[in-house]
Amino acid sequence: MSPALVVVLLALLLGIQPITTDVYLPALPSLQQDLGASMAQVQMTFAALLLSFGISQLVWGPLSDRFGRKPILLWGMGAYVLASVACVLAPSMALLIAARIAQGAAMGAAVMGARAVVRDLYAPLEGAKVMSRGLSGLGVIAILCTPLGGLLTDWVHWRAAMAVLAVFGVGTLALLMLRFQETIPARNPQALAPRTLWRSWAQIARHPTFASYCVLSSASYVALFTFLASSSFVLIQGWA
Repeated sequence: MSPALVVVLLALLLGIQPITTDVYLPALPSLQQDLGASMAQVQMTFAALLLSFGISQLVWGPLSDRFGRKPILLWGMGAYVLASVACVLAPSMALLIAARIAQGAAMGAAVMGARAVVRDLYAPLEGAKVMSRGLSGLGVIAILCTPLGGLLTDWVHWRAAMAVLAVFGVGTLALLMLRFQETIPARNPQALAPRTLWRSWAQIARHPTFASYCVLSSASYVALFTFLASSSFVLIQGWA
């Protein structure tokens, strides 16, 4: 794959996170009113998504080591598209939360796969440069998400904002199917063995660098996502 294609794929795979979390933020008050839900239930569509997203990466990583990056990316993006369609069609809050859980788990495959591809193809220094270019694309996507979601919610319906996620997923899945080439040097047939999994997880959990970054990122994410989950109600309903 050409370097430009790798950067585009990284931007899309990493950008799936702001797409999934930010596009529907302006729609939360409308969603609450339409489905007759409490604020806690609406915010659960956000919290459940993030929880399943985080946990799923513990599974997607070993699966990609065992079967390859491309199958996992295709399975994950296929599941993401189906979960996104379920979000658009959900007739109740309970089903919407369930669809968001599935969506978060599928999103984990995309983000995990993007980082694994960089590790497969590049040495650490060059990989950092390529990742920075991909993150620049993520930044552009993130900037556009909330205004797009607000416009669609005002002009059409909150389900139209949700539909953006399905469209994004279909486009990314098509590009993966047509242009992505397997990057893993060699599949690990022991990647899913319980002993191997436990040893890997324990080694990571004991590493002081991981612990430091985990505490730092957890603190920043708590503040960020508390703001995201509440801001639309304050800014939209309070302004009105």
